Amino acid sequence: MKPYIVIFLVLLFCGRNLIAQEPAPTKVVLPDSSMQAQVDSVQKPQRKGFVHRFFAKDYPNPRKAAFLSLALPGAGQAYNRHWWKLPIVYGAIGGMTWVEIQNVRQYRKLRDNYILLVDGDDNTNPTESPYNQIDATSMKAYRNQWRKYVEQTSLGLGLVYLLVAADAFVDAHLQRFDVSDDLSLRLTPKAETLPMGGPVFGVGIQLALGR
Repeated sequence: MKPYIVIFLVLLFCGRNLIAQEPAPTKVVLPDSSMQAQVDSVQKPQRKGFVHRFFAKDYPNPRKAAFLSLALPGAGQAYNRHWWKLPIVYGAIGGMTWVEIQNVRQYRKLRDNYILLVDGDDNTNPTESPYNQIDATSMKAYRNQWRKYVEQTSLGLGLVYLLVAADAFVDAHLQRFDVSDDLSLRLTPKAETLPMGGPVFGVGIQLALGR
């Protein structure tokens, strides 16, 4: 066999082995959009709004409860999740407001009719009953009396307003007050020595609060 034929066969055999040993192409799998969104949501925590942070941080916060109640009566009780108190709050404030409005109306009627009696003009006397049957002295006394009623109901309305805020403040404090369930009452014997006498025996009471 001729030398160039042998060289040709050797080169052909080596080339086939090199082609057979080439690595297979790697298949690249691109992430799905839904999978990418899940990864992004895990890596990037969602930022919560100001309202959620205000109500969730340090809950229940007595200062926040009082502030909400002062801003809107009943909001502090709602913040403390004591919904059953809302009818009581609005009933008390609504009742005092109604009494205040009635007293203010009556006082203004007495005041205006008294002005008509003392203005010196006979043509401007009161015509509405029963004000047309009351003299100036009695009208003045009634006017002063109803002015006191207005002041008293105004004071009462302010007290109810402050009591609602105080109730929300105390309620939030009590919710944060931790009392353990491990309450035990024990009677223990005790002995004491008097300065001028012998020993005295007795029984002591111990109340354990928690551990």
